[in-house]
Formats: sequence, C-alpha cells, structure tokens
Amino acid sequence: MLFEATTSGSAISTVVSSMTTGISTIASDAMSAIGAVIPVALPIMGAIAVVGIGLKIFKKVSTK
Repeated sequence: MLFEATTSGSAISTVVSSMTTGISTIASDAMSAIGAVIPVALPIMGAIAVVGIGLKIFKKVSTK
C-alpha cells in the first residue's frame, strides 16, 4: 500500500485543536475588522444614498 495511516488519536486531536483555534482567531479578527469599518462606512453609504435620492427627486421635479 502506498499510504498507511500511522497517526494516533492524539495527533488527530492536536490537528483538530489547532484548526479550531486558527479558525476561531480568523473569525475574531474578521469581526474586529468589520466592527472598525462599520462606523466609518455607514455614514458614507448613507450620504451616497441621500444624494442619489435627492438627485432623482430633483430630476422629477425639474422636468415637469
């Protein structure tokens, strides 16, 4: 056989533990980044929406 499973249960447990820790760290860092960006991005997106709606209303009113 070309490949034999020679890992023990503790080695697999270590890999699972490492993967869980790594993924948890990535998720935590991603949430921190999102938490830092949202307070800046939300007002900018709101301003863009207000300007867009204002332009649409102005075009409707000015064409009559």
